[in-house]
Amino acid sequence: MEELNLTAAFRRLCPLAGHAARRRGALPCPRLQGAFLFALALLLLPSPSAVQANSRHAGEYQVKAAFILNFTNFIDWPDSSLSSDAFIIGILGRDPFGGAIDSLNGKTAKGRKVVIRRYDDPGEAREADILFISDSEKRALPRILKALRNRPVLTVGDSQGFARSGVMIGMLLHGTRVGFEINNRAAHQAGIRISSRLLRLAGEVIEP
Repeated sequence: MEELNLTAAFRRLCPLAGHAARRRGALPCPRLQGAFLFALALLLLPSPSAVQANSRHAGEYQVKAAFILNFTNFIDWPDSSLSSDAFIIGILGRDPFGGAIDSLNGKTAKGRKVVIRRYDDPGEAREADILFISDSEKRALPRILKALRNRPVLTVGDSQGFARSGVMIGMLLHGTRVGFEINNRAAHQAGIRISSRLLRLAGEVIEP
């Protein structure tokens, strides 16, 4: 699967993409609103024949895995955190991705090879560059975020309310469409810079 330049693809699909959105979180091309990133992420996935036709869950998490990889094109980590050869994408708690996330192993992010790791202990997860916090860890979320404090770990989840609770990116499913919310305040506190291009595509942005 080839890496996708989301901004270039968006501009090809919508001539108005160069103009500012009419409101925070609104896509400047109405026909693409909501479905835009979902459709682009699908371009990164295997052909439909490679996915079980009756497995909506598997398809959803293939899309979300593609989102996670593409987020790296619009996010900058502190230079000091990118000293190793590996770019670690971690999963904390019950893994909803299965093989979908493992397909990212060996791909390139920020000039480094992606390595997928799974964690049960948030202390061990401090080594990750991106950490997906599973819904199974919802009750432990305050403790997890405390353990990650002062570490440049991009936290991602897909539980309702996660972004408002301090997770940096919350991916949400609206029917068959995947969107996301961004807690830019939490990212800023961790020394992580999220591009304004990605902020404009978010359904909601919590600012510093």
